[in-house]
Amino acid sequence: MNTPWLRGTNSLAVVIVGSLCAAVIGGGGMIGCSSSSSSSPSAKMQTPKGVDRYVQAVHAYQSGNRDRAVDRLVAATRANPDLIMARVMLGDLYRESGDYAGAMNQYEALIKRDPYSWSNHYKLGVAYQFLDRLKEAASSYERALKLNPDDANTNMNLGLVHLYLENPDAAVRYTERATLLDPRSAPAFSNLGVALDARGDFARAETAYRHSLDLDPDNVTTLLNLGTNLLAQGKNAEAVDIMQRVVQADDTPSHRKRLGDALAKSGRFDEAVQQYQGVLAADPRYYPALNEIGFTRIAEYRKNLELDDSKRNEALAMWDKSLAINPDQPQIQAAKQQWSGRTELFRK
Repeated sequence: MNTPWLRGTNSLAVVIVGSLCAAVIGGGGMIGCSSSSSSSPSAKMQTPKGVDRYVQAVHAYQSGNRDRAVDRLVAATRANPDLIMARVMLGDLYRESGDYAGAMNQYEALIKRDPYSWSNHYKLGVAYQFLDRLKEAASSYERALKLNPDDANTNMNLGLVHLYLENPDAAVRYTERATLLDPRSAPAFSNLGVALDARGDFARAETAYRHSLDLDPDNVTTLLNLGTNLLAQGKNAEAVDIMQRVVQADDTPSHRKRLGDALAKSGRFDEAVQQYQGVLAADPRYYPALNEIGFTRIAEYRKNLELDDSKRNEALAMWDKSLAINPDQPQIQAAKQQWSGRTELFRK
């Protein structure tokens, strides 16, 4: 996953030593493999229940048959609910496929059996976070940090959870700690920038975004956040340059619209309208572009002392088209009412 606001550990690592020479059972017991000479019936009976299904799952996964792996893991956990290694792998596979509810169920069961592994709490936190159960995610991350306070990803994700819980100071504290723990992590610096922006610390946020881009120059989300940050600081010309890079990297209607916004704020009205028109050529129902053409034409209208009434009329026409697509836009309704009949009022 390449999402700056959330970075989970989605890779699944399965390590088999010989024929399962170290299988974790229950909360902390270990079943060790006997030497190759120990093949008596009593030695074979020491193999925990369900391990054969787990082994089948590992082989299926390694051969690329994920569905078979999941089926065998489910069978393993049913045969032996305390088989920790099967629950870890099953939870990871569910999370890898986007089934966060399934992953959550496995990690919750896992923590009841093994509450002392920080990674179990971290993984449960990721599942909760994707399910938008943010307070529970925060609690899981906090438990993980009590066991391993120096994990950068846990600190970063906890910071993001606080961001969405509208605790910007805590968000900055944890995301900043993530950058100290992993100074080569571009997502950590990018997310620190988001947290600083939320707190209104735009100058420091800009520094964080630029450091992230030093590490990962082509990250579109970080570029987009930096461009938005520059607009908030009134650095409109710099914002245009950044938004152009965004569009070059990923030409979507929303990105092209943001480039238009930067051009409009820089007073480059015709170029802004060209970008909005390009958006509408790709998606005629993308009404935010219609709205911005309207606001851009009003800006030109006001700049020219309200003498060119064609600009006002074009704005009203754009807003009419937008409202025909989405009538539930109070701001556009208010703008239309404000600028309708403006000429008549001026003449009186």
